[in-house]
Amino acid sequence: MWQLRKPVPSDVQRAYGRKVVTRSLGTSDERIATMEALAILGDLEEQWSALRSSSETKSILPMAFADAGEPPESIKRAVVRAAYEQVLSELEARDNARFLSDRATFDESYDHRRKMARELNREVRAGDLTRFIAATERLLSNRGVIVDRDSPWFHDLRQRVATAVLDALGVAIRGDEGALDPKPTTAVVIDALNRTGSNVAKDISFSELAEAFMRQWLAGRGGTKETNTEPQKRATFRLFSGFFDDRPIREVRPEDAATFFDALRLLDPTWARSPAARRLTWQQLIARYGDRGQGLSDATMNRHLQVLQELWAWSKKRGHCEGENPFNGFHKKLRAGQNVKPYLAWEDAELRQLLEPPPKRGDLLEVILVGMFTGMRLDEIASLTWGQLRIAEDGGDRVPYFQVEDAKTPAGNRKVPVHRDLKWLTSRVRGVDEDRIWPTFNKEGPSKKPGADAGREFSRFKASRGFRDRVKAFHSFRKNVTRMMERAQVPENDWAQIFGHERGFTYRVYNPDGISMTRRAEIIALIAYPGIHLPHPALR
Repeated sequence: MWQLRKPVPSDVQRAYGRKVVTRSLGTSDERIATMEALAILGDLEEQWSALRSSSETKSILPMAFADAGEPPESIKRAVVRAAYEQVLSELEARDNARFLSDRATFDESYDHRRKMARELNREVRAGDLTRFIAATERLLSNRGVIVDRDSPWFHDLRQRVATAVLDALGVAIRGDEGALDPKPTTAVVIDALNRTGSNVAKDISFSELAEAFMRQWLAGRGGTKETNTEPQKRATFRLFSGFFDDRPIREVRPEDAATFFDALRLLDPTWARSPAARRLTWQQLIARYGDRGQGLSDATMNRHLQVLQELWAWSKKRGHCEGENPFNGFHKKLRAGQNVKPYLAWEDAELRQLLEPPPKRGDLLEVILVGMFTGMRLDEIASLTWGQLRIAEDGGDRVPYFQVEDAKTPAGNRKVPVHRDLKWLTSRVRGVDEDRIWPTFNKEGPSKKPGADAGREFSRFKASRGFRDRVKAFHSFRKNVTRMMERAQVPENDWAQIFGHERGFTYRVYNPDGISMTRRAEIIALIAYPGIHLPHPALR
């Protein structure tokens, strides 16, 4: 059974009443546990943020709870529920800490709580809601709402938050007095905790909610590299929206998720390769590509369901749904050789079959050779500009190298020396720095990268040579060169700096420059394909 253990930030430990939070995640499934942990961590961060609440107004509790336009009722109820649950959770945490450390302090806190409740009640009855402004605004902002403090709906919501706080105090006091499992008494809180179907009609559609999720997700990525993740998420949302007739996410039941999973599983694995297929309705898609004997892989199904799990967890925190995540329980553990086929290195006979005779497209031949003699990824190669083909001065040596930029990870941004068998490239007449070396591969997708076009061309070419299984792909060249490095006993830390993987902590932190360019060139020179007749492109 997985557990979450999270240290409490030092600046809120005193107010929160403990130094470490430990929670059971209620499952032995790692993926489900991760999703549950993310939800709990989000709640904790919100509570700790409340403890650091703005000094412009008084906090609701001492040392504690500190798109434009009117939000939907579901958001308002979520704010009320969050205010109630945060105060109650905070009081419980304080009580536990005081009771365990000092019984006398615990008794004093009980008396103080009754006095505080009387004072807050008098303020609210007198119409003084000042101390609730900042907390209400923060809870709304956490849910993406732009607040107008002068609007009538904000004043009404502030009143409801005040009621929720007083109700939470009352529940805590009744518990201190010996009541077993005390419950809230106000209609405001009861409604927020037990939402009725009368409010469902005000929920937004699944596609609108998914778009709101994507805006938040993209905003959090900042200036990070664009990848396939965004279109993959949008594709999942589009599929489920079509299946579910774009109804609100609150209406999704476990049996709905299971029905979607079963239908999706039987889709033709190649359906997304057709641009026209992406414009089909769900019904049209199933009619044309569904109910196939060999459907989507476990890895692909895991990715689709993980995206939907994330959306549910995000939506739940914002009041759009409640209860157990209906998309949990579908994850399949991936095991190499069973339900996952890892890429395999090309063997000598396969390389001869692949390259003799060479491909007719000269640009494809050239990127294949660069991949074979560097281990670079296909998109990294296809995206190279003349400005990324550089010369380094190192101890009197001049070392030509590729400067890989805009990689998937920071470690991917690296210097890769040009192998001696690639001198045909350094001998060519250079273009301007901004021009791509291989401009014939079209830029595609949201990140405008040519790798997808180059990948399709390589897939067509290898299929024409009899290689249709995905285990033999362009990525397999990375397997080839890594096998050579291990057999040559190259230290893993050295090869990682050329290959684009993370180094160990000590060298990464204390020697960020890494190994010399001369050493890199020595390592690249170990790449060889004896017995394989490799074509040499024209100098041009």
